[in-house]
Amino acid sequence: MKDKSLHILHIIPNLNMGGAEKFVCDLSNQLVNQKNRISLIIFYDLDKNNFLLNSLSGKINVVTLSKKKGFDFSLIFRLRKEISILKPDLIHSHLRAFNYLVFSIFFKNIKVVHTVHNLAQEEINNRIEGLFRKICFILFNIYPVTISNQSNRSFHDYYNSNFIHSKLIFNGRSMPEKSSNYSIVENQFKKIKSKYGSDVKILINIGRIENQKNHLLINDVMLSLEKKSFNIVVLVIGGKRGNISKSIMNKIYESGNDRLLFLGEINYPTDYLSLSDYFILSSKYEGMPISLIESFACKCMPISTPVGGIPEMIGDDGFVSKSLSLEDFENSILKALNVSEKEKQIILKNNFKKFERFYSISSTGKNYYNYYKKIADIKDV
Repeated sequence: MKDKSLHILHIIPNLNMGGAEKFVCDLSNQLVNQKNRISLIIFYDLDKNNFLLNSLSGKINVVTLSKKKGFDFSLIFRLRKEISILKPDLIHSHLRAFNYLVFSIFFKNIKVVHTVHNLAQEEINNRIEGLFRKICFILFNIYPVTISNQSNRSFHDYYNSNFIHSKLIFNGRSMPEKSSNYSIVENQFKKIKSKYGSDVKILINIGRIENQKNHLLINDVMLSLEKKSFNIVVLVIGGKRGNISKSIMNKIYESGNDRLLFLGEINYPTDYLSLSDYFILSSKYEGMPISLIESFACKCMPISTPVGGIPEMIGDDGFVSKSLSLEDFENSILKALNVSEKEKQIILKNNFKKFERFYSISSTGKNYYNYYKKIADIKDV
């Protein structure tokens, strides 16, 4: 197939402020700017003030399907109808949109790219769903994309089939720009330094308040460091998820830690990354975090647990703990706090170069476009 514009249909359940959702918006904008036709189907209706929705190019055709909570059987038929109307060259699915999509394209000669945004075993709820996806990957025109070497290994270990082949394409992010709220964030940082002292180190964590993000580990290590007279504050940007979030936050409040500050969901996290001393991730598992890519672009020093694609992304340019233990995580933070200014600047420069070379949305968009063309050219047997 010669180079030509493609009509790509992205399908995702929602546009919350998550990494996969940011990625879909960035990739859609990048592809439509390359003269492709982009449509986006979102299962849930969105508020007109939704930040990610408003970040989309006006050239992108957005369709919402008014999904009900829980399993919505009728969504299969509404989705099938929209696909028939749009007639895309190829579909790109994300997250749990996969399950509805498969039933919607029965008997349709259409190819699908599905990005696995996490470790393979963490993207499904149970073995039955895993078996269902395995059958779909083998029997249907569904082409899985993984986002890191670790993600790719987990995919092949989990599905364990010679008939399933995945494509590795790194996640990407657009270059962050200062928001209109930047001066407000600056004043917030000044107030923190006024309260805790000019020598306070401010760390930023970005992630929903849930078990995966492991905020209790951050809390425990902060309490330990406070006893050793280290002056740090951690700001947490992330939405809440019902009783799980409430339980996590209650445990932190009960511990007496007044230096772990929950800011809620914020639409301009890169302003905080640009002003913070360190970016800290404590997750129990990850794929390739968009927030880590943003830290590279904002020149914010990364500290993390050794999960998913994070160790290969950071390498020697940051601080990755040996394990998920409190002791190892604390040691990685101590190394970061004691790094020399010269070494810090070298690390930040190296990470920014990585962003430009591997993790910019322009690089990711080019890789996806080339893969789309290859798949669209594959002839059915």
